[in-house]
Amino acid sequence: MNKLRKNRTFCKIISHRIFINLGDSLFYIILMWVLYDLTKNSFYTAIGGFMFSLSDVLNFFVGPIIDRCGKAKLLAITSGIAFFVIAGLCFFSLGNMLNVWILVFSIPLFNLTSRITYSIHNVVVPAIVGKDELVTANSILSMTNTGIDLLFNAISGVLLVVLSIQEILLINSTINLFALLVALLILRSALPVRQPVEVENQSKVKADERKADLKEYWCSYLKDLKSGLMFIRNRTILSLIIPLVGLNLLYAIMLVNLPAFSSEVFGSAIGYGLVLTFFAVGSISGSMISSFLVKHFAVGKLIPILFLYGGTSWVLMTLLVKQIPVAGVIFMIVAMNALGVTNIIFGTVFQQLPPENMIGRVNTVNLSLMAVAALLGSLLGGIITQVSDSIFPFCLCGLGYLLISFVMGLN
Repeated sequence: MNKLRKNRTFCKIISHRIFINLGDSLFYIILMWVLYDLTKNSFYTAIGGFMFSLSDVLNFFVGPIIDRCGKAKLLAITSGIAFFVIAGLCFFSLGNMLNVWILVFSIPLFNLTSRITYSIHNVVVPAIVGKDELVTANSILSMTNTGIDLLFNAISGVLLVVLSIQEILLINSTINLFALLVALLILRSALPVRQPVEVENQSKVKADERKADLKEYWCSYLKDLKSGLMFIRNRTILSLIIPLVGLNLLYAIMLVNLPAFSSEVFGSAIGYGLVLTFFAVGSISGSMISSFLVKHFAVGKLIPILFLYGGTSWVLMTLLVKQIPVAGVIFMIVAMNALGVTNIIFGTVFQQLPPENMIGRVNTVNLSLMAVAALLGSLLGGIITQVSDSIFPFCLCGLGYLLISFVMGLN
């Protein structure tokens, strides 16, 4: 730990991570609420959720860019783009020109730059810390994300009530400006990261070579996807993939309705922040107990029980949250606790079941299917609330989890 503190490059990366995560968390929380507050229609928050998921899908294709570009230079570019996007929104807001569609189309650009930045951090860290410090360094990165998300979940509602959208965007612009300044400091210092494609001291890469590299990457991606799809035809793997896709689809349906749900049940922006905090508390507590559960129970029996436990909690939450809010909140935390455990178990299982040479390919399939499920879930969530109230998607999510539990129990 002392070595990491003395590692100036690592400290700069952590500082950059903090500012980027601050801006990213604030952007998501505020934007989803403002989309609902401006329109009073969950369909627009569904479009917002779709755009966030779309940028996650696009992030699949930035791998060759990260591999073939200078990491410090790319950090500076993505930080600059993020700053100018938020500064642009601030300018439109101050000029009373900000509308729903400007907000919606700013999402994929800003969110994609954040995702690229996180990927660069993950690539850079192994090159700037020793092997004996790598686990600690990754833990610090993970705790930074979790801690900031929890902080902004807790204070976002207060910010929405106390400050105007112009003031919040100005704060976010300042945060992203600090991120850009840190990125420029990293750019000035030599970043000891290998360049796998460019030859050392090579100043120029021919355009046709770059095209060939990208084409090769795309072909490799499709090949991995195809071989991964062939592998998951295995009955055991398929019996896990389908519930995982269903989990992401149902969660996306529910998530895009959070602003409307918070407004209907708690009646204010503070309620939105509280609901996000309850989600975070449940998810984090689930992650903490997952190791204990896996050690003491068979995974094949544990997963259906978790879906049963989570699904029942969501259904009970929808039945009680208006009549007995405290009970509804408790069941909400319990449901997210089950989800936190489930996510950790699925991640571990898909690292252990496939042969070592297939882990990456199976992971490619998982990420692709989950991204598509999130896209579809976001759109379905918006459509469902056009014909129902904001609580029904949560009940639907619970019933879906119960169905998954029943099917897995029979399997």
